[in-house]
Amino acid sequence: MARKRTIQIIAFAAILLILIALFFVKRMNTQAKLEEPVTAPVTATAPAGAGTADSATEAEITAMTAGIPAESAEPLFVESIDEEALRSCGLPVMIQFFSTTCIPCMSMMDDLRAFYSENYGKVKVVALNIEEYPEAAMSYPVSVVPTQLFLTASGENYIPSQRIIGSVGNFARYTYTATGELAYVVHQGVLTKSQMERITAEAGGM
Repeated sequence: MARKRTIQIIAFAAILLILIALFFVKRMNTQAKLEEPVTAPVTATAPAGAGTADSATEAEITAMTAGIPAESAEPLFVESIDEEALRSCGLPVMIQFFSTTCIPCMSMMDDLRAFYSENYGKVKVVALNIEEYPEAAMSYPVSVVPTQLFLTASGENYIPSQRIIGSVGNFARYTYTATGELAYVVHQGVLTKSQMERITAEAGGM
């Protein structure tokens, strides 16, 4: 009896170790996918010395697509949020708060990358991993992930129209307790590329 129980414990421990190993392998693969460069289609001639589409960095690919110097290209994934700079950039802004262990977050990553690449120079898009940089998200109302915060081209909080609320849904308003003044309006949940485009078109006044 004791031998049988010992074998059962050993078998259980082995299964547990295998499951843990599979979890970490999957997480490493997910992180590797996240860190792959955005592969935007290169439609402009590459600047001298910028490299080819095969060897270019994410910044160079984005720069070639947008026709700007590679050193001016800005990444999609960030380590902190410079809200003042975002509000003064003159473009509609989308901030994505996500986690690599969040399945819905990762399910929209391809759409997010495509939206970023295709709208570079027209919409400012940044994504912050709240697991890696939790302190950078502490000032924002991120109670679930994914959460998106949008700003208008004039630097104001984006307030969705009834048309957007009806077609997209899941917007939440947050106010300052002391004054009742609007602090942020965020969208909670997954967005498709088409929905991102509709929201930022409205935020840009188009």
